[in-house]
Amino acid sequence: MNTVTITGRFCADPEMKITPTAGKAVTTVRVAINEPGRPNGVFIDLQAWDKTAEFIASYGTSGRLFEATARLALDQWDDAEGGKHAKHYLVTGPYQFRFLDKAAATEPEAPAEDG
Repeated sequence: MNTVTITGRFCADPEMKITPTAGKAVTTVRVAINEPGRPNGVFIDLQAWDKTAEFIASYGTSGRLFEATARLALDQWDDAEGGKHAKHYLVTGPYQFRFLDKAAATEPEAPAEDG
């Protein structure tokens, strides 16, 4: 099973894009996760799709505290010079993401499902 549960803070405002072929919303944001013994924490990108992506993009701001259950993903590619690269990131989804510091009384809960 590939499941990670984290609590952390957004390092920047989230960035949402729409995929050109499927027209789906995807949001990516760099997050900081505290880890005992590492005074600067751990930094990794968090990605969300569809309604969860829209929710995070609408209400997420730099510094927001969140909790997410996600899966660990890996992208691998070769550059123009033939060099190999790899990047790990987390992918969260419906029922798996929530802000722990509600910004306003009118802020809705995260969407229950995508699609």
